[in-house]
Amino acid sequence: MTLKSSFATVLRVLRCHRNITQRGFADTTSRTYLSKLETGRSSLTLDKLEQLSERLEVSPLTLVALTLSEDTGLTADELLVRTRNEIRALESEGRIPGLQATLGDDLAATPWPASSRNPRRKMPLRTPSALQAELSFSD
Repeated sequence: MTLKSSFATVLRVLRCHRNITQRGFADTTSRTYLSKLETGRSSLTLDKLEQLSERLEVSPLTLVALTLSEDTGLTADELLVRTRNEIRALESEGRIPGLQATLGDDLAATPWPASSRNPRRKMPLRTPSALQAELSFSD
């Protein structure tokens, strides 16, 4: 399975799990584009990933973790442990110039705020970039 088809599966399953029709995404994206995403015929940008995750009321990281889990057969927990280990390895080499992000010791103990429908809204905002990044899920 490719990442694009794995993302298609995750998006379709989460949309159905939330009982949202494709038309219910009209405020987020066109039905045609959503259909292309759900059939693996189109890739998405980071901006679109953010919009879809907000509409589905999950973080973009959740969508990506579920997609990678679907693609690799590893559990989301296994993938997150790998990610944590990779970040720790990068940190052990010293902070990467140009990046402010770190893993932090309290990451596992910091749950998303239960009162927020979109947990990312509580996070500090960064200066928006004029550039639009695209995730390319290719074979």
